[in-house]
Amino acid sequence: MGNKDYLSYYSKFFKFVEVDSTYYHIPSRSTVRGWKDKTPDDFKFSFKFPKVVTHEKKLEEVAKPLSILFYSLEPLIDKTLTLLIQLPPFLSEKKGFNPLQEMIRHLDKRYKYSLEVRHSSWFNDNVYSFLRENNISLVWSVRDKLQSPSIVTSDQVYVRFIGDRSISETDFGKVVKDRRKEMLEYVKQVRDTQDKNSNIYDVLISFNNHFAGFGPQSVNDFLKLMNMSEVDWKTELENYENNSSQTDDGFQSNLSDFTK
Repeated sequence: MGNKDYLSYYSKFFKFVEVDSTYYHIPSRSTVRGWKDKTPDDFKFSFKFPKVVTHEKKLEEVAKPLSILFYSLEPLIDKTLTLLIQLPPFLSEKKGFNPLQEMIRHLDKRYKYSLEVRHSSWFNDNVYSFLRENNISLVWSVRDKLQSPSIVTSDQVYVRFIGDRSISETDFGKVVKDRRKEMLEYVKQVRDTQDKNSNIYDVLISFNNHFAGFGPQSVNDFLKLMNMSEVDWKTELENYENNSSQTDDGFQSNLSDFTK
């Protein structure tokens, strides 16, 4: 399967995708229009902030790249659940909180935003209050090195099951780690949050292959624990793989290739 068909294929099975490529470069407006045209009307996106904003400029003097980002993503504004501000592990609350507060002035209010931090100094009431005031969700980041507290700061809950880098990419496509315990903990957290917060509008759950080995299966495992219908991707995937032998560079041979 050629690269141009990845998204259309993926959207047959899932209703949401987290776009990582926007971290590396801001896409053209025409590319974004293509993403809109290739997905069903009810398919949704989240987009990572570009690294020039979060990692290179460290949130300072970022009005120009932000304006370019918002303009480029505009064709998908109605299908965008949130924009993910993923901070680097070297950016502490002491160094980053003031720039974050300043950056808020330049955000396009038509979008919703989520903040993922990777330094424990951010986990304090002052930050939580600021996020609540601006309806920015604190991402519940499930990582082996640092897990975020399950604090609700907006009308969205965004859980990112990341794991670590101990699983080799050669093992992607099958579950190689038993993560049931972690998933059960967050099933309870999500349910309790929904019960206690009637204003929760969206619950976003994302898995990468590094969490257990195969993101799509992790999705179904989580849905099953939530007593929700699983995604029926296996039958069509088997049919596709039986009818295709394309494995050249630039082609996708199975669903796990897409989710790396």
